[in-house]
Formats: sequence, C-alpha cells, structure tokens
Amino acid sequence: MVKIMKLIQNWNEEDRKAYGKKVMVVQHKLNETGLFTDEALAAMLDRHPNHLIDFQHIPDDPDYPDQQVGVDFGDANGTTMIKAAKSSGRVWINVREVVNRQPEYKKILDQLHMELEGYVGKNKDRKNCRGGILISSANAATPYHADPTMTHLWHIRGHKKAWVYPKTTEFLPDEAYESIVLGEVDEDVPWTPELDQGAIVAPADLHGGELVLWPLRSPHRVENVTYCVSMVMEFSTKRSAFTNAGMFTNGVLRRKFGMNPSWENASSPEKLTKAVIGRIIKKTTGRKSFRRKDMVRFKLDETVEGFVRAVDTPYERAH
Repeated sequence: MVKIMKLIQNWNEEDRKAYGKKVMVVQHKLNETGLFTDEALAAMLDRHPNHLIDFQHIPDDPDYPDQQVGVDFGDANGTTMIKAAKSSGRVWINVREVVNRQPEYKKILDQLHMELEGYVGKNKDRKNCRGGILISSANAATPYHADPTMTHLWHIRGHKKAWVYPKTTEFLPDEAYESIVLGEVDEDVPWTPELDQGAIVAPADLHGGELVLWPLRSPHRVENVTYCVSMVMEFSTKRSAFTNAGMFTNGVLRRKFGMNPSWENASSPEKLTKAVIGRIIKKTTGRKSFRRKDMVRFKLDETVEGFVRAVDTPYERAH
C-alpha cells in the first residue's frame, strides 16, 4: 500500500524562481512510499514488458566505443536483475515508462505533478511526461551527456555524485547535440577531464531523497559510489521541440551537404525556418536514416562474476 504524504519537501520561493533556469536540489520522500525497496523493484520488473527494459553494461575501458552496451537478459526475473545490479559488476537498468504504465507508480507520478503545479504553476507539457526507474551498480556511471527533454532526477537510494556543466558550445558543441536529435547516439557527448574545471556543480553528493534539476540541455554526468535507485521524469516543452527541430535541420545540412551551421549564432527568422523544416523532415523520413543499430554485446549470466559476460558475436537488439 502506497503511503499518502507530501512527497516534495522544503520547496521555497527561491526554488520557484530557479525552476528550469538554474541547477537546484530539493528534498523529497519517495523512499518512504514502499515502492523502491529491492522486493518492490523486483516485482515491478516482473510485471514490466521486456522491450521497455534497457539492461546495460558499462565496459571498464575508457576507449571502448560505447559507454553503455546492451545486455541480453533473456528470461531473467526481477530478483535476478536486482542481484546483478547489486553485484560487483557495472550494470545499469533503465525501466522505461514504468511510472506511466504501472498503477502504483502512476499514483506517485500524478501526485508529483500536482505538487509541482502548486509550486511553479500549471504546465500541460509536464502532464504528458514519461517516467522511468534507474537501478544501477556501485561501479556504474552515466556518461557525459545532454537530454533533449526537460528532465527531473529523483534520487531515492544510494550515494552518487553528479556534475552539471554550462550549455555553451565549449561544453556542448552543435555537432554533438545534432547527433543526439538525429539518433546517431543516444545522448552521449564527448568528454575530457579538463571540462570538469568549468562545471557549474562539481560534484553534487546525492545520498537519496534529493530531486535534482538543471536547465534544459545542460550537459551532465553521474558516477555511483554505492548501489543506487533513482526515478526520472522527462517531458518535451515548446522550447525544446523548437530547438530540437531546428538542430535536426542543421544536422542534415552538416552531414548531407557539408555545411557548417551554427544554432547559437542564427537569427530568429533563421531558427524559425529551420525548426519548421526540421519538423517536416522528421515527419516524412524520421530518424531512421541516421539512427545507429542497438547492438547486444553482452549476456546476463549468474554464474560469472559481475553477472555479465561477452557474447561470441554481437547481434542487433530485437526490440
């Protein structure tokens, strides 16, 4: 049974002003709902469709071409997946759309919307958001990346460190962000340790019970210190849709015609034109011509240390 309580804590006037504009951390009580214990998470995984579960391994190799690599988890049940995440391995599980699809979690999502609406006003875009749960090993990390949507990270259990960076071209080059909206990469952006010197937050220590927010498209990365559980809410806004469509057009111009467009330096009429063109291109051709294949290179294996072993021949994920 989900406990009924106020979930967001200690929100003040400064938080209202900073929402969506600055990096901010606010307290919450999601861990007290009973929905994020290992037992509850295992049951949730058993109920969820496999095609909406991303079970990934993070290779311990800085030169590896993919930061998070697909794992074939077969018919493993939720208890086994939780064990894998709590093992000595580098496992990262993204349970997509679970807070939209499973009733107990949907109640929590609806309550968070209601509470946020009370603090910062109505937002129909936020009402249409998707929500997932992240379950990850102590040795796991979310690589340097930028989200093309507005994102709320509700950290619930464990200790992790988060870095947030300015969304300037020095930290987020146009070509890198174009790769995200085109589908060439998931959300990863090239990173070097020197970038940490310019981070806005470096790092934030999260121990569970914190909501972390940053401005739209701000690059960020996360490193676990212990086994962690978090919930993510993401939604598009008119602003993000406009920018993403315009930069989709720039990405096509760069890749198909050898041009070197700049979103930051474009005039307002140019941005509007490119946003319209981008929407048309996406409706007619989508991202398929740029989308990379999702290759499975590892398999869940309870008999090996870390629960993950390499497959002999990588193959494309079927869903």
